[in-house]
Amino acid sequence: MSDFYVVAVNIADAAMHFVWAAVMCLLYRHFFRLKSHPDSRLFTFLPGVLWLVIKKTIDSAIVIATLTTPEDSMKGLAKLLLVYGSLFLVSFCFYTGTRKQLALITMMFAAVSEIGRFMSFTLSIFWNMVYDLGCRWFEQGYPRVTVEDYIFYTKVLGIIQQFSYAIVFVAVTFYACRYVKRVYKSRDLPLHRTEFLFLMLPCVSSFLLCTLLRVIMYTTENAMPKLVFEAFPLLKGIVPFLLVLCLFSILFSVKLYQEMLALNEERNRRAVLEKQVVSMEEHARELERLYSGVRSMKHDMKNQLAVLGSLIGRREGGEELPGYLEQLNHTLGKLDLPFQTGSTVVDSLLSMKYHEVCEKLPGVRFEADGLIFPKDCPVQPTDLCIILGNALDNAIEACEKAKGSTGQEEGFIRLRSQCCRETLLLIMENNFDGELRLCRGNAFPGTTKADSDAHGIGMHNIRTAARRCGGGVTWEAKGNCFILTVMLTMRRGMT
Repeated sequence: MSDFYVVAVNIADAAMHFVWAAVMCLLYRHFFRLKSHPDSRLFTFLPGVLWLVIKKTIDSAIVIATLTTPEDSMKGLAKLLLVYGSLFLVSFCFYTGTRKQLALITMMFAAVSEIGRFMSFTLSIFWNMVYDLGCRWFEQGYPRVTVEDYIFYTKVLGIIQQFSYAIVFVAVTFYACRYVKRVYKSRDLPLHRTEFLFLMLPCVSSFLLCTLLRVIMYTTENAMPKLVFEAFPLLKGIVPFLLVLCLFSILFSVKLYQEMLALNEERNRRAVLEKQVVSMEEHARELERLYSGVRSMKHDMKNQLAVLGSLIGRREGGEELPGYLEQLNHTLGKLDLPFQTGSTVVDSLLSMKYHEVCEKLPGVRFEADGLIFPKDCPVQPTDLCIILGNALDNAIEACEKAKGSTGQEEGFIRLRSQCCRETLLLIMENNFDGELRLCRGNAFPGTTKADSDAHGIGMHNIRTAARRCGGGVTWEAKGNCFILTVMLTMRRGMT
């Protein structure tokens, strides 16, 4: 029975560790991609296997008899730090991601694992009661069993106890990580410092609580090791309650973070809608300007035709006729849109922005002759307006800032397009003051406005519209020239 007991306990321990490592790999795979063979299922669990090997090596190197002495407590803390420190190094070597993201997921997994371990360990309260009851029954002779049978039943209970520990530990870790995977949907977004601290603090606090429990869990009384639950019975209810609170604080912080992101996304959508309303109002004013010109021309057309007929009828009017016709043609030309891109909506938008530039920045050259859209372009006009409108707003703002900081009267805004098979490239260039506000973890330069929460979403809107069209966005700065390139896919049936 002794050999069977040892084998059964080792099987329970090995199964627990393998499931634990598998849960770790699935959690990391949800947030990150493997650096090597990212699509291979075989390599998915390789980091977990390597981490188990490292953990077993640490377990063999640091042997702890009990946790009742200060030396053994320090060994236990060193062992704990080495185990989870090696997990961070393994994740850093195998997965793509920033150090903030890797540190957060590592600490979250460590905290959840330690909470699961101590929640399973609190079952020792129940098992101690079972052993004490069995011991009293055996001493009272009920039921009548031999010493060998009593030892046999005790070992069976020990096997069940070890499996119960493993089941509770794996269940808590698995379901907590599963909840995090289900709730944490914005894993591609970079973590800012405030967000990182908001998610990190519950994990660190929970991990430190479990570390404290490791130190005080065992005590000595009359030179005999004793659980702290036995010395302080009130802790039998307080410790499990604290562990549950810590676990819920981690899970609800993730959920609250996602709800905050959803609210922020809704606020951005509302800002986009407000901006589109303003754009529609400007568009309406542009159309009103054109229609006013048409009405005015229609009103004067009779007089113009009368004068034209008079000049034709008079012999001496032949010299005045060419000049009059040229003036009339110039007046009619003012009613035309200055750009012909193949999209009426884009032509109207460019005309509106062109007049805005002429009014605000008379020294800036506005060039869009190279912006041509193919016939029957499948890209939605609303997406084109979002991309071009936000890009032009950023370009106008950059030109204004360059003019204010350097005093340059001249500037440029150039738009052009390139079409290759099913790919459409929109290339926008403008001058700027040469200073970019780059934030670590952000794909685009940050806004220079003081109210960064209400502004700086233009590039985000451009990227969202481009991804909706199956494309993407890149940028580069060459000297004082900022170049934005938007790639769109022109496949039919795009949404």
